Amino acid sequence: MGRSAARWRLTWILPFNVFVVVLLVARGEPSGRACVQCAAVALIGLLFVARVLWNHRVLKVVSFFFGVCAYFVLLGTTGGLASPLLMTGGIMMAAAAITLLEPRWLRGAAFSLFFLGFLGLAVLSRTSLFAPTPPLASGLATPEYVGLAFLASVFGMVGVYRIGCTMTRGYERAAMELAERREELCSENEDRTRALEGMAARLAHEVKNPLAAIKGLSTHMARNASDPKTAERLAIVAAEADRLQSIVEGFLTFSRGLDDLKLAPTRPYEVARELAVLLETRAEEAGVVLELGGDETLALDADSRKLRQALLNLVLNAIQASPRGATVHLEVARACDGARITVRDGGTGMTPEVLDRIRKPYFTTKEAGTGLGLAVARGLVEQHGGRLDLKSVPGMGTTATVSLPMKAKACARLPNPVRAETAEPIVAGAR
Repeated sequence: MGRSAARWRLTWILPFNVFVVVLLVARGEPSGRACVQCAAVALIGLLFVARVLWNHRVLKVVSFFFGVCAYFVLLGTTGGLASPLLMTGGIMMAAAAITLLEPRWLRGAAFSLFFLGFLGLAVLSRTSLFAPTPPLASGLATPEYVGLAFLASVFGMVGVYRIGCTMTRGYERAAMELAERREELCSENEDRTRALEGMAARLAHEVKNPLAAIKGLSTHMARNASDPKTAERLAIVAAEADRLQSIVEGFLTFSRGLDDLKLAPTRPYEVARELAVLLETRAEEAGVVLELGGDETLALDADSRKLRQALLNLVLNAIQASPRGATVHLEVARACDGARITVRDGGTGMTPEVLDRIRKPYFTTKEAGTGLGLAVARGLVEQHGGRLDLKSVPGMGTTATVSLPMKAKACARLPNPVRAETAEPIVAGAR
């Protein structure tokens, strides 16, 4: 932009000033003023040429300030504040605001220079030194004065317009370059992420079989062990293998992406009732009461298997977060645009900071959690075109609300190119 402005000064501003001086001399400008004007224009020309040839910051500053001084010399010799060239100063002020960026005091110095220059013209406007003389003054406005004022007005408007166009093109080029660079970075990160996800999914899948073997053999040996202490230790090994297998299955489900929906008429209340029966024993072991209520006749088009898995993770979270003697409420209600399923626990709740972080995968507040249960539930709900909202008050529990449309509208998702084999549903939700 700086070089473009310098070239524009050389090809437009300098010829304009030369034309003005030549016209004034040809129309009878006094020789003294004509010499001063020629010297000012010559100085402007030398500075413009040097600015184009050497793009140095010091030269830019020096050329600008000397150019301003030469501009005020031309104003003084053509009538001061009554000069027809007064309007061309707007171009120089606009250029100062755009090009004089570093150091910051330069723009303030440029404004001060303009202010002092116009103040000096105002003070000396009543003296004979800056009084208008022929051919610009002879009673009424002369044709020369009107012509130069018109040319200066047009030139000022064209200059401001070109400055605006140059800035617009510069910003457009910068925006396009930034957009291209962002796309390159996103593409690189996406490819790297896909590769890592594929490797991790394959690794997790390979770990499943040894864990299953360890769990099965440990359970079998614990049953046949004659030493109670050995049986207890083997039971711990089986429990830990079961926990690791749950973590691996959760990771597989999260990393492989979501397969296509299989829509069918579904009653959310029936899905919730099956979950209540399935988790009844788990709730009794935790000392929690599981209550189910709501609209039994509500039906919508959804994937019952995925809806069941999402609710399973949410209800397990609620059971694990509730103290003994608390109640977990599971309610299905009809909404104006679909269904609303609410899971409310009686736990300690979460602070706003934890609630904000818990929305991200792999974050958990439980010692044995994976941080994937809630992320998977959210993904399954959003795949239906629904929404999962969490509200929590410290000391009063947490409420998870699933909003589903009457007919699922699958949202666009980027599938993982490396799809793991179908994993079993997650049975250990995590917050």
